[in-house]
Amino acid sequence: MAAKKAWMTWMPTGEGAPAPQDAVAQMARAGLDVGGAAWVDDLEKAAWTELGTRLLEPGAVDLWVVAGRREDFARPRDRYGLSLTWAMVQAQREKPLPVFVLGLDFAPTPDDLPTLLAGFKPLSATQGGWPAKIVAGAFAKAKSGGADWRFNVIAHPLIGQWFEVGPVEGTWEGVLMGVSEPGKITHHAVGPKGELPERAVLEYPTCGIEAEVGGTRYTAWSVRNRVGPDVAYFVKVDGFPERIVFGGNPEADDAEVVVLRLS
Repeated sequence: MAAKKAWMTWMPTGEGAPAPQDAVAQMARAGLDVGGAAWVDDLEKAAWTELGTRLLEPGAVDLWVVAGRREDFARPRDRYGLSLTWAMVQAQREKPLPVFVLGLDFAPTPDDLPTLLAGFKPLSATQGGWPAKIVAGAFAKAKSGGADWRFNVIAHPLIGQWFEVGPVEGTWEGVLMGVSEPGKITHHAVGPKGELPERAVLEYPTCGIEAEVGGTRYTAWSVRNRVGPDVAYFVKVDGFPERIVFGGNPEADDAEVVVLRLS
């Protein structure tokens, strides 16, 4: 049986930061084919999309390991970049990708991670046997089911940062998205999922809706277009909001919204 191809994203940087060689060697001894690269903190140029593209290459990666110290996972910019990387991969990858968070000096818990990363498998390098747990997790059958909504990100220095949402099944009779500080919505559109539309007809667009959800203030935009499994709502966002909120049927009295903490 061919070795599983592991890709390691190494978070520690700067003077005195630990090097990845020992962790890579331990994974290799466990029978993994290990590649990887250091994490790049450059949200302004959407550097995280390079990692996302790598994780989406057919046959290139069987599992992803994100390794860092407690201080690395506490940096808002890095948490934000990891969240968007995973949104991109989860929305576009056909085959499920097992992901592990390796705490180099602590044992991670879901509370240590932003919303989209809370389902990652936590491991601690301070405890023995962690490479074997990665191997076992790589061969474990992926869990079925998941959220009933989609969240994707399309980003490039030339076109900016666009968030894409929609339902997995059924139809939303209208849709709303809001961002917290320090983000700001500047454009929106509706079109086929996965690609920005060249033009869009928006039904009853609304901008600058102020709302508070869970103690956080959001500024939201909305439309009444129907959005379904193959049709998405796209929102261009300047800056890097800590949280976003979105949902369908914004005019309904019982409308439900999804809140994602990105950083």
